[in-house]
Amino acid sequence: MFIFAQILGAIALLILVLSFQKNEKQSLLKYQIGSSIFFAAQYLFLQAYTGCLMNLTCALRNILFKKYDKEKVPIYLLIFIVFIMLILSLFSYTGPISLLPCIACILYTISIWQSNLKVTRIVEVISCSLYIIYNIKVLAYVGLVSTMIELISALIAIYRFDIKKDYK
Repeated sequence: MFIFAQILGAIALLILVLSFQKNEKQSLLKYQIGSSIFFAAQYLFLQAYTGCLMNLTCALRNILFKKYDKEKVPIYLLIFIVFIMLILSLFSYTGPISLLPCIACILYTISIWQSNLKVTRIVEVISCSLYIIYNIKVLAYVGLVSTMIELISALIAIYRFDIKKDYK
């Protein structure tokens, strides 16, 4: 099961890296739905239940948020998703390390709720940092590599869409 979990993480990685090369919120969310499902399965096979539950909640969040294409996602929906993340994190709590995915997912949820993709990309860098620690603890080796590549991908996207654009 350990090897299978690592394969699922590799598939999630590929989908996730593709998502950060999108400059449209709808495309980014669509790719991240698939990525979250594969990451959830990876954590399930590693018995890292907080990571699994947070990724399933992220998939649900992205499905719900994707429905609001031209209008802002209502704040009650943001509060609902954050509440679910908190409850599931408490339910699956195994120690302070298990809080890291919850914090990362809540921060990222708030960042995609607002409409500035520059903020979203910056928060993704923070979320990756938290997941790097978690992945080391739960032995998600491909997840760790995935998170590092995701971090690099987010930094490249920040350069492409935020820094480089500002200097033209």
